[in-house]
Amino acid sequence: MSSSKIIDVLKPFDYDEYPERYKLTSVVIVSDTHRDHEMMNIPDGDIFLHCGDFTKKGDWRHLTNGQIPQSLIDFNVWLGRLRHAHKIVICGNHERGFENFSKEEIQSKLLTNCTYLDNELIQVEGITIYGSPYPFNEDYRAKWSSIPSDIDILMTHIPPKFILDLAFQPKKAVSTDPCPICDDAVHGYYGHWGSRSLIKEIRRRIQPRIHCFGHVHDDQGYKYDQHENGTLFINAAAYLTRQAFKLNFYRNLRNY
Repeated sequence: MSSSKIIDVLKPFDYDEYPERYKLTSVVIVSDTHRDHEMMNIPDGDIFLHCGDFTKKGDWRHLTNGQIPQSLIDFNVWLGRLRHAHKIVICGNHERGFENFSKEEIQSKLLTNCTYLDNELIQVEGITIYGSPYPFNEDYRAKWSSIPSDIDILMTHIPPKFILDLAFQPKKAVSTDPCPICDDAVHGYYGHWGSRSLIKEIRRRIQPRIHCFGHVHDDQGYKYDQHENGTLFINAAAYLTRQAFKLNFYRNLRNY
């Protein structure tokens, strides 16, 4: 089992001198486990987030109405064994069968061991979290425009354009053009898969402290967009690495 990656870039400069001014909350983030959740070493923490694709598309084939795949049942049982006080989940594009269930049915019948978010905001441990699952038949722009601004954590399944979104595209012609966004790097068989409308909304209006997502397996990692709007981006797709992220979140108690 692979170890987790610890992110501590949000640590306030005066935390070591005045730790009593802050509440420290640990947030564990993962995505795209694709039935391999049992093979992962999930670290302890206060909050657990999964950004979708815990099953595979093929699991949903040949099911009659109301049936659910064994992989989803196993994932829900696994969630129940995690010791985090708060477990929050959104779906990805591989959870194609979720289209046939209401949000209430998903919460009461499919994912009973977590909080399932469907374009909604919650607050846990004083942290605001908005979860936006994969938009199967929804308009992307309308979906992003409903996300509130100035939230702490934004969960989506797909990444924003040009942020940790380089995906391997073997069926496409090799690109020899330099990418102006990536310091003129030539990506070859790789291409940017993120949402252009999402990154526009994030930088112009939403401005979350943290944006976590998955979908693109090839570009797991994090990027602190410090010079734009201070957003920490995390691609937590774990299918290739089987690694989770553990984030230290600091809440200034003097602001409350």
